[in-house]
Amino acid sequence: MIRPLRIAFPLIAIAVLAAASGSAQVEQDVTRFFGSYVGTGSAENLARGENEVRDLDVTIEEFKDDGFTLKWITVVRGEDGARTGDDVRRREVEESFIPVEDKENVFILAPTGGLFQKSELPNPLKGDPVRWASIDGNAMTVYSLAINESGGSELQVYRRALTEKGMDITFQRLKDEEVVVRMKGTLVRTQ
Repeated sequence: MIRPLRIAFPLIAIAVLAAASGSAQVEQDVTRFFGSYVGTGSAENLARGENEVRDLDVTIEEFKDDGFTLKWITVVRGEDGARTGDDVRRREVEESFIPVEDKENVFILAPTGGLFQKSELPNPLKGDPVRWASIDGNAMTVYSLAINESGGSELQVYRRALTEKGMDITFQRLKDEEVVVRMKGTLVRTQ
């Protein structure tokens, strides 16, 4: 019994060191994005032929050891540009991402579940979107791919690029390869 432990211990030590060195690189890249950002954007809804003003609030913070939580609030202002009224829409999202093994700076949506619940990953065939993120230089891009009711696809791409004062954000929503919404915004770091 001692012999297998002599072999297993060095292998475990090598695996832990490799994971730790990889984690440090990932963490270094992700932490640059940590903070809170606020700003505005303008969206072009090509499907409806409308332009919209959006208030944007983004927070990126640590999740577990090497992941991150991304929270964002989007307020689509009314037709008159006001922030109040029946035509104002508000969307709030909070998602956590964990590193993908063997892919540097690529993250996948953390499975839901808990201590007394089975962890589950999204099932695209049941309408759940599959989400992942990648970091390339100063840009963090989050992708969301879903299968719609007719069997076609919907892809959303959020790109958040760090700037001296905060971040620039672009967004595209495509349905079956056709762009239906485009948005650009500028946010300042508040924290």
